[in-house]
Amino acid sequence: MNEEYCAHFYVKSAVRLQRITILLLVFVVLFSGNLPAPVAAEPGVLGGRVLDIVEEPVQSAEVYIFDSLDVKRPADFISNRTGENGQYQVQLPPGNYWAVAVFRQGGGRFGPLAYGDKHSGEAVAFEVAAGVKRSMDFMVLNLREAARKHQKKNADLIRVTGKVKHESGSPAAMAYAMAHKLEQFGVLPDYISAWTDTQGEYTLYLPPGRYYLGASLGFPPKNGYILNLNQQFIEDTDKVDLIVDKVKEVQ
Repeated sequence: MNEEYCAHFYVKSAVRLQRITILLLVFVVLFSGNLPAPVAAEPGVLGGRVLDIVEEPVQSAEVYIFDSLDVKRPADFISNRTGENGQYQVQLPPGNYWAVAVFRQGGGRFGPLAYGDKHSGEAVAFEVAAGVKRSMDFMVLNLREAARKHQKKNADLIRVTGKVKHESGSPAAMAYAMAHKLEQFGVLPDYISAWTDTQGEYTLYLPPGRYYLGASLGFPPKNGYILNLNQQFIEDTDKVDLIVDKVKEVQ
């Protein structure tokens, strides 16, 4: 009699548990669709203008946005092409980013810069907060034009070549070399090279004389930049290597 009772009790309990499980499943099916979906963070906005070296707006330029400091790859976000007023704007999820501005005469978006294209130089780091509009202007420059503008046109120029490197010794691409009669200059030094290639190689053309040399990634050079290397040039000189953005040691 006790064994029959126990068997009956276990069967009844199992049926009851099964019914509860079915009810829970029905509840989940009916009400899960009404659960609130996760709310996506409101995007932020980056906007501003792209200007040239004389602070005139650049039309048909773009701002490339990257989610890491590796900017030698396709951009994660690209702004609209600027209009006559040089203005751009792009929506971004909240986070940390790096940006460069580029103007391509041919209108393309990828590949190495061609002759006449302009670039803002070193990537600028910034942060975007949810629902906040941030303003940043960029200056783009064709360093070949700047180099010609700041060098004398005569047959007695001396060619100075070398590599621009990081302090680690690795080549600094998209940097440029500078030369000036004094170790400090105003807005721009007397002589500027074109952008360095992937091997960090640069070329300067200088009249014979003694110059202070340096190199930078950002354009224009940071305020108060001091050129480090002081050297006399009386003939074409190769292998004059420069350290990018090296801070001059105080004597």
